[in-house]
Amino acid sequence: MPASVSPRLVPLLTLLLATLLLLSAGLYNGFPLVTSDSGSYINSAIHFEVPNDRPIVYGLFIRATGLKFSLWLVVLAQALLLAWVLLRCVAEFAPRVRHRSGRLVLVGLTLWATGASYYCCQLMPDIFSAIGLLALALLLLGPVRPVGERVGLLATAALATLMHNSNLLAFTLVVLGFGLVAWWQGLFRRQLASRRQWGLTTATVLACWVLLPAIHAAFGGGFVLSRATPVFLVGRLVEAGIVDKYLDRNCDTAQPLKLCAFRDKLPNDAITFLWDEKSPYYQTGGLEDNLDEYRTIVGHILTTPRYYPYLIQEGLRSTLRQLTHLGHGDGLVPFRENTNPYWKVQEFASYELKAYMSSLQNRGSLHFEDLNARFYGAVLLSLLVAAGLIGGARRSAVAAARYTPLLLLLLVLGLGLVANAFVTGALANVLDRLQGRVAWLLPFAALLVVAEHGPDGVRRAWQLWCRPAATPAPGEQSVI
Repeated sequence: MPASVSPRLVPLLTLLLATLLLLSAGLYNGFPLVTSDSGSYINSAIHFEVPNDRPIVYGLFIRATGLKFSLWLVVLAQALLLAWVLLRCVAEFAPRVRHRSGRLVLVGLTLWATGASYYCCQLMPDIFSAIGLLALALLLLGPVRPVGERVGLLATAALATLMHNSNLLAFTLVVLGFGLVAWWQGLFRRQLASRRQWGLTTATVLACWVLLPAIHAAFGGGFVLSRATPVFLVGRLVEAGIVDKYLDRNCDTAQPLKLCAFRDKLPNDAITFLWDEKSPYYQTGGLEDNLDEYRTIVGHILTTPRYYPYLIQEGLRSTLRQLTHLGHGDGLVPFRENTNPYWKVQEFASYELKAYMSSLQNRGSLHFEDLNARFYGAVLLSLLVAAGLIGGARRSAVAAARYTPLLLLLLVLGLGLVANAFVTGALANVLDRLQGRVAWLLPFAALLVVAEHGPDGVRRAWQLWCRPAATPAPGEQSVI
């Protein structure tokens, strides 16, 4: 670094360079990436309308950051926020990497191995699932932080929680799950985690269950998380075959349900049920005409024990399936004329329409085969690193103490990955996009392990795991 550069500028320059790395996918594409849902979020930004099937918060974020001027500003804000929490995690969990250029290298390697920039550069709230998990890890672990940083992390966690209903439930499961493990393993008692900080973080996440409906009510959408939740749940239960079983038992009553007319014509998957214009949902009138009936169906199924074995089996199967669906490219197809994203980009920033239309995405020139092969390889290697770390820590209290910060990071991120897979897979749809948005955090954590302990440290952890177990000395206790 030149001597003329003020040391105070170094952190800012590091943050900006990390932000530039995170913007690489959008720059390569020629425009921020969009999915079929992007138009709905941009519409919320323009008209302040609460969608029936998702929170308005990401639309407000687009309006606040895009300034009704440029959609590039939206992904720039996302990249800045992600760069901040990534660099803070490197500093916290890999303190041996003191030089800021080394921290940038870790961020760059993560992006090369996982393609996380493709999520960061989407006009979608998906990247906030990863941002929120990283913020929660920093809040739940590590030392007591300065007030300014603590407030910033809490605000980031709250913002990420409010961005999507799946985040709201998944983050709640993460903080409650971490609290249970911390109590069971004595992490609070051994001061490996702060009970006060856990309580503050948990209160922040739980407060969002009230704050989100309040925001919707303020914008005329009613005090609800999402009006269309029963519709999505029925779609998921249709895909699982549970609605078929329900209709077989309830279509011979005096007041049969409207779905009974379609009991032999129900689609095989939730996406067709929810979005195909020829599906029973649309043929019977859509949201307003079906909401009460679908609430009744969901309520009866969830309160009737005979359906519980099917619900548990489907929940486990869908969660496990979602954990394996990580590939890039899901939904990143061309959205040209006469599509909702096209219309809304034109309405938000009409002068950007030419760049939007000439992007690689809208020319059908994005290909993900090589990236997906690299990403799956990185995830598998990361699982091996995590297994070695956990196994070595269980065989030696000395190793456990050495690896404790990173073991706890793996705990939080692991809870996050499983919670995300359960919430999205069991309650919505099994899609690559929904798990890939957080799965890249595992290779990031593995890189932190290697950066902090070196390849020899990982090798020694595996050697500890593979050797015969030794009898623990009196007073020895593993972190896990």
